[in-house]
Parts: sequence; C-alpha cells; structure tokens
Amino acid sequence: QFAESSQKKEALQKSIEKSKIGREDTAERAALIEELAALRQKKEQLKSEIDKYRECDPDVVEEMRQTNKVAKEAANRWTDNIFSIKSWAKRKFGFEESRIDKSFGIPEDLDYID
Repeated sequence: QFAESSQKKEALQKSIEKSKIGREDTAERAALIEELAALRQKKEQLKSEIDKYRECDPDVVEEMRQTNKVAKEAANRWTDNIFSIKSWAKRKFGFEESRIDKSFGIPEDLDYID
C-alpha cells in the first residue's frame, strides 16, 4: 500500500509540474487575468441591466398575458360555482340571497371578471 501510495504521489507531482508549464507568473499573464476579471464584472453588470428590462421582453409579456388569461378563467369559474351554490341553497332551503351572502361573507358586488 505504501509503494502504491508513493507511486500515486509521484504521478500527482508530475501532473502538477506539467500543469504549471505555460502558467508562469508574467506581466502578460497578470494583465490577462486582470482583463478577464474586468470582463466578468462587465458581464454581470450587463446581466443585471438586462434583468431590469426583463418585463419589456415580448416573451415575458406574452407569458404574463397567458397567466392572466388562465387566472381570469379560474376566477370566473369560481364565481360561477358560487352563483350555482347560492341558487341551489335558495331553491333547497328557501334562504334569501342577502342572508346567504352575509352568512358566507360573499360581497354584494360579486360578479364575473370581464
């Protein structure tokens, strides 16, 4: 096990030495690293600026329209369900509509969304 570990260590040392070739600290390399850091920072800045204007993106606007359409249909479906239950309760138990509204906290101006 010791010999095997020693061989692995030597192989790793050789690999480290190989990877250091071409990565010597020079003025050109330092300038390139600095330029890379500046470009990454610029990229992040531009990305955040794009996110600010995301709501004007046609794809996002279309997605919002579809979401609103689904929400409107759901709201109207639930409003229809409420009206059906109120109608059933009036027929079955003879309750007044105002009493049903008051008992269940249904607003008087409840109506379908156009």
